Amino acid sequence: MRKKDGFIRYVALGNSPVLSDRQIGWTGRWCLMGDVVLCSQCLAAQAIEQAHEPFEHMPGCVARHEGLHPWHELQYLLTQLPPLPKAQH
Repeated sequence: MRKKDGFIRYVALGNSPVLSDRQIGWTGRWCLMGDVVLCSQCLAAQAIEQAHEPFEHMPGCVARHEGLHPWHELQYLLTQLPPLPKAQH
């Protein structure tokens, strides 16, 4: 499988109606390391303080047109987690 084909698969999973597929899609496109997110394709980085800015990929990166705000994608993905069950007394 070519690198670009794998990336296209992750983009498709990111649009899935299934939460776990969307998480796989995000982690296939991005890597979270502390307070920095990296593009899995070009390894360009963005600090959490820059979340309001579009992500800047390296020239020629296959991901440069997909997901310009990875921090906000992650935030949205996490808001969809199922709630914890209420404690039973």
